[in-house]
Amino acid sequence: MDVWQWILLAAAVLALATWAHLKFWVARLSRPVRYDEEHLIGTPDGSHIELRRLKPQGSEGHEGPNLPPVLLVHGIAMNHRNLDSDERLSLARQLRSDGRDVWLLTLRCGRAVLRRGELARHTFGALAEHDVPLAVAEVLRRTGQNHLDYVGFSMGGILLYATLGRSVAAQAVRRVVIIGSPGRIGRVVRGVGWLRRLPAWCFLWRLPLRLLSRLAAFASEWMVTPVHTTTMELANCQPGYVRHAAVDAVQSVPGPLLRELLHWAYGDGVIRLADGRDVLDGLRDATQPVLLIAGTKDRLAPPKTLAVVLQAWGAHHSGVAKSLLVVGRSAGQPSDYGHADLAIGSRAPQEVHQAICQFLNGAAV
Repeated sequence: MDVWQWILLAAAVLALATWAHLKFWVARLSRPVRYDEEHLIGTPDGSHIELRRLKPQGSEGHEGPNLPPVLLVHGIAMNHRNLDSDERLSLARQLRSDGRDVWLLTLRCGRAVLRRGELARHTFGALAEHDVPLAVAEVLRRTGQNHLDYVGFSMGGILLYATLGRSVAAQAVRRVVIIGSPGRIGRVVRGVGWLRRLPAWCFLWRLPLRLLSRLAAFASEWMVTPVHTTTMELANCQPGYVRHAAVDAVQSVPGPLLRELLHWAYGDGVIRLADGRDVLDGLRDATQPVLLIAGTKDRLAPPKTLAVVLQAWGAHHSGVAKSLLVVGRSAGQPSDYGHADLAIGSRAPQEVHQAICQFLNGAAV
């Protein structure tokens, strides 16, 4: 065989080995979970979101507590499994066991399957204008309620900053929990700021984090990389769960959304709407009680970036119930918290999720 035939053969063998590697580790590490309802819903601009429901435990045959449904919204590069790892470390299932009617939103950027031409509509503006308002409306319509409680993780919280009182009516939201959602974005990764100067057409692709995460999932707890040190305190994570999250929860990042993040982070750090307004400006009229949660060692959303949100929230009103809960050693916990471990930390159910449940059930934190 000539050199090109050898190259083609080697490429075929590599492709087959990669496929076999993926099939084996996805089957071994994936943890399927069940939902009471699953809905694929088209958005007005031609994309899709997904809603999954966990009905209150023991709700068959009798009424649950007189509390509204809870909508959980995941972060960037994640899907709904961000907040629903499994029965052990799932905020969603902890809320359900408290008798709450829980709905998990998968934003368009959290879906693995895209139709042709859909990628260009994966922008922050589209998420704020269509995905979140549609999810809120659908949950209220399907439950017959007038309002809901909102829990946003990372970008899921930033989307609430952008939509509350704008594309989502203020009266549709009763209480809010924000987990690791910065009000300002810093330059976490050095040396990539120049990418924001590239034209928009250069970003019509997806950063293949889903594929890379699944390929490396088997080694994700002993092969420490800059991704680990940036996104979590690995020592604080439940053993085994990072590998499962790498398979079940991680999604690729749409190029158009990544371009916007680069502009914010390598500009002045302000997260802006399409018209140039700071997303925090609308929060000054917020009256909903809010609980913000930050990890002491969170490099993506340090406590000071949530303190900015706390200051803006309800600034035009007096007496708005708002608090910032910082978790980590300096706050009395045995371990420091990064970003992802706010959801899958070893003691997250006791130190983070329990506080969320108490707050959403009306208790003071």
